[in-house]
Amino acid sequence: MTVQPALHRQHCSVAAPTQLWLDADGRLGDGATTGTGDTAGADGWFTGLLHGDTRMLCRAEVTVNGHTPEPATVEASPGGVLRVRGLLRGIEGPTEDPAVELLQTWTVTPGAVRVTLRLSTSLDALDAEIKVRLAADFTDMAAVRLGRFRKPLRPSAADESTLRWSEGGKTLTVAAAGRVTDADLLTWRGTTGRGRPLEAEWQATLAATDDAVAAARVPASRRVGTQPDGPLGLLLENSFDELDGLRLAGRNAPDAPFLAAGAPWYFTLFGRDSLWAARLLLPVDAALAAGTLRALAAYQGTRTDPAAAEEPGKILHELRAKELVLESQSLRLPPVYFGAVDSTPLWLCLLGELGQAGTDDEAVRSLLPNAARAAQWLLAAGGAGGNGAGKNANGGFLSYQDTSGRGLSNQGWKDSRDAMQFRDGRQAQGPIALSEVQGYAYQAAVATADLFDSYGKPGGQELRDFAAALKQNFRERFWVQDGDGAFPAMALDGRGEALDIPGSNMGHLLGTGILDAADARLVANRLLSPELFSGYGLHTLSRQAAGFWPFSYHCGSVWSHDTAIAIRGLLGEGFTDEARVLAGGLLAASVSFGHHLPELFAGVAAAEAGRAVPYPASCHPQAWSSASAVVLAQALGVAF
Repeated sequence: MTVQPALHRQHCSVAAPTQLWLDADGRLGDGATTGTGDTAGADGWFTGLLHGDTRMLCRAEVTVNGHTPEPATVEASPGGVLRVRGLLRGIEGPTEDPAVELLQTWTVTPGAVRVTLRLSTSLDALDAEIKVRLAADFTDMAAVRLGRFRKPLRPSAADESTLRWSEGGKTLTVAAAGRVTDADLLTWRGTTGRGRPLEAEWQATLAATDDAVAAARVPASRRVGTQPDGPLGLLLENSFDELDGLRLAGRNAPDAPFLAAGAPWYFTLFGRDSLWAARLLLPVDAALAAGTLRALAAYQGTRTDPAAAEEPGKILHELRAKELVLESQSLRLPPVYFGAVDSTPLWLCLLGELGQAGTDDEAVRSLLPNAARAAQWLLAAGGAGGNGAGKNANGGFLSYQDTSGRGLSNQGWKDSRDAMQFRDGRQAQGPIALSEVQGYAYQAAVATADLFDSYGKPGGQELRDFAAALKQNFRERFWVQDGDGAFPAMALDGRGEALDIPGSNMGHLLGTGILDAADARLVANRLLSPELFSGYGLHTLSRQAAGFWPFSYHCGSVWSHDTAIAIRGLLGEGFTDEARVLAGGLLAASVSFGHHLPELFAGVAAAEAGRAVPYPASCHPQAWSSASAVVLAQALGVAF
């Protein structure tokens, strides 16, 4: 079985659609690249300069007088900057102390990367030769994820100042005035001395005319109040910088910005991820909410296509430039894929919240026709009990089942194959109705009914009737009992049987309106119990489950956004003390990760470890994780 590359010790800088990944020592290329072009390390990591869905540059190895710098530090700064400091211990000085230092500074912007090198020494004079050996392989992102790298390509054009690689609509150009000395080599020669550093520079320009997305403008300011001090202030500062690097727009809607789901694998428009990030950020960036709604509306479903899971009115799951093939998971997804049961109600929820905020009436009004089509999909999907699944035991609920044989088997946010299971570890069979999706659907129906009424549009009463029936059915079918009391099940399986083990999904129900006050209190109590709260965040699955494992992607780990959504719901229900407890745990976890929030981390309890434990394949930055910092700040008393 293929293991995903480890990312937790790597350094990255993102400026969508461009991203730079260096190893733990700040190197691009592992110094032992094979003839196959494989630059994955022995521990399963990768490096590269990527653009869109392609790793373009796979090697940029630096030597000084034939010596490779020994790593000292890698430092990140706002604005996509990574500084890599190394010592040339092979060049002797007058004492045992290192006498030569090389500082490489990578500055990543959309489609362009500038690299400066500064060689400094304590010697009076040193004749130096700096060489940078380059390689490009244009490996597709799906292949990178599986560790299947192409052989390096030969430059398609070269002269004394530029190297250019091209394939299809993708181009990488490296420029260094007068410094190209071979088909893969840049060379600088000069003299450095104490107080007289030798400086060099090269630039890479990356382009892909066939990409579905492009860079979006970064906002000049956000609605942020007084910046807090300490760990929370550092987390907010880092998170906003990460979010700036994730901003994209679709080529067919260039004025509709959204956030890419995350780096490195999900650097594109994802319905669920982009919508939740925009919802979490709505207090500080209403323009992003409007842009995300418009970007997704541009691809709203118009026909029934089982291969793409498309249905009229449905909101997409993910957008790619071409078909995504992951053989290890038996996935073959078309460029515009709709396999998500939650994207459409989440789209309606965000539209309703934008309307309630009252900050962009024009955007809300212009999207009402899309809302009408999405509402019809909601009513049809909820009435039939499934998207493309036909009649089943879960009639009256939104449910899902892949009918193509090559799509996602689980189509909620917990989309790994083993995510939906019973207490004894049995896997749930579809069609599956997720608890949180019913909460989204209830909120979406009520909010959209209110919108239609306020703008004089028909359809409000039908949506309210749907919501009332859904709330009653949910109370009757989803609530189960164990030794600790009643709780809402994660899901119903294809036979209508409730999964009998608690999961973090119940936190998403808070604030949607589908729970009454007494039920909301039961959910809040269960979330704060040791069964689900690790001390750093919420376990995705109860510690009492047979399938619990702290390093499982969806069956015991802690996801930053998942905990933040629960915090948001607790605040909405008035459980401010409980929200503060969860926020404090997640803030403590962020300190373990350098004042950042990763996609997820291991579900090792705080009582068992002095710091949060990484999940090695966790992506970073991840849009909804970075956006979670705003909710933490709200729970901890910061006003936006």
